[in-house]
This record gives sequence, structure tokens and C-alpha cells, in this order.
Amino acid sequence: MNWKEMKEFCEKLNENQLSKNVVLWREDEAITDIHPMQLEEDHYREHDSIYCMPESEAREIVKGEPEYPNGLSDMKKVYEKGHPILWEKF
Repeated sequence: MNWKEMKEFCEKLNENQLSKNVVLWREDEAITDIHPMQLEEDHYREHDSIYCMPESEAREIVKGEPEYPNGLSDMKKVYEKGHPILWEKF
């Protein structure tokens, strides 16, 4: 789903539905503490990892490390600064 599809879905909801909390339904749980935001910096991941990190953290990891001879170019940019996200507050 992209944000345009999300907007189109929300436009079909009535006022009562729009006032309800957002729920992300998973197999065995309902996530209800969800917050929207935009990323404050680009996010990267190592090519063999599923986890991503902000650019500032990625720069610290690659700094002077022989396994990253090309610096940040050895990581994959997965999200750009300003990308809208929903995150679960733990």
C-alpha cells in the first residue's frame, strides 16, 4: 500500500470511523499505539540485513572500517529523508 491508497481508503470512512484509533492487525495481535512521522534523515541497511538505520548511525559504522572500503556507498539506501512512516510506540 502506498500513501495515496491510504488517503483514498480514509476518504471513504465516515466521521465516526475516522475518530477511532488506528489498528494494525497482525496474526495474533492488534497494534494500537501507532504514530505518524516523517524520517528526519536518509535510512540505510547493510546488504545482508533486514534492519535499517539512520544515515548518521550508518556513517559511524562505515567510518574507517575495511569491510566498507567505499564508505556509505557499501550500504543500501532504503528510505529517503522525509519519507512518511507509521511507527509503533513501545
